[in-house]
Amino acid sequence: MVSRVLLLMLLSSITSVVWAEGLYLQTLKNTQLTDEQVQETKKLLDEYKKITLRGELEVPPFHKRGKVDDSLGNSFCTTCHLTPPHTKSLRTRTFMNMHTQYVACETCHFRPEGVALSYQWQDTRDASLVIAQPDLFRQTVKPVKQIPGLLAKNVAPVKEARIINPFVKITPFYQGKSVGLRKNAAFAEETKNIWLQEGISPEKIQRRALIHAPLSEKGPKCQACHTDEDALLNLTELGASDYQANKIENNIVTQFFSRYKDEEQRIRIQSLLK
Repeated sequence: MVSRVLLLMLLSSITSVVWAEGLYLQTLKNTQLTDEQVQETKKLLDEYKKITLRGELEVPPFHKRGKVDDSLGNSFCTTCHLTPPHTKSLRTRTFMNMHTQYVACETCHFRPEGVALSYQWQDTRDASLVIAQPDLFRQTVKPVKQIPGLLAKNVAPVKEARIINPFVKITPFYQGKSVGLRKNAAFAEETKNIWLQEGISPEKIQRRALIHAPLSEKGPKCQACHTDEDALLNLTELGASDYQANKIENNIVTQFFSRYKDEEQRIRIQSLLK
């Protein structure tokens, strides 16, 4: 009887070690790269040009870009990728980068076939779960600075506004464990050290190809979430009120984007009103 108990304890401990790794890292360990993936990665690295930031972007006196809150700082993705990460499409990049304030990278870019993922709110600072509630869609109360002389007479001043807590994000889970890989994980640290090597080594090519193999370069289309029919995310389970869910499902910006057939197409601003 005692030996049976010990055996069960041993099997339980082994299982816990295996599942201590998220699904993304497990997938990497089971990935066999093809020659095509390796050659494509080598080509990308050969053509890569380092991005140099030119300081704060500012067009006085109207448009000043505030400091970006690095809420993706604990994500493995930001070992290499800048924040905000979306830069290619002039049309959609602002809208997409806004999503990084409340959606984890893996939610859009890690969608393995035949695997049922669930989605929950997670605090990216300590990887703790956050109970789903409507306030997560507009969470932290922040005082609004009042400017003397600009408030109209007989109009009550605005004292507070609700903003999103950028550290709490919708994150994919598999069998009760977060899918993603944190920047302080051993694999992430190893990857960082490989990337610091001079030149384009075979090890660097292999690692870059491997970490991107299970990912989708392009995330799902806007309509995958902004719809009331078979949406990727269950907004009710994520705590959204009926009003919030309706506004997200019928978002006017995504409806505007859906009218574009290609990147060169132009639509007049009046079209937003139709």
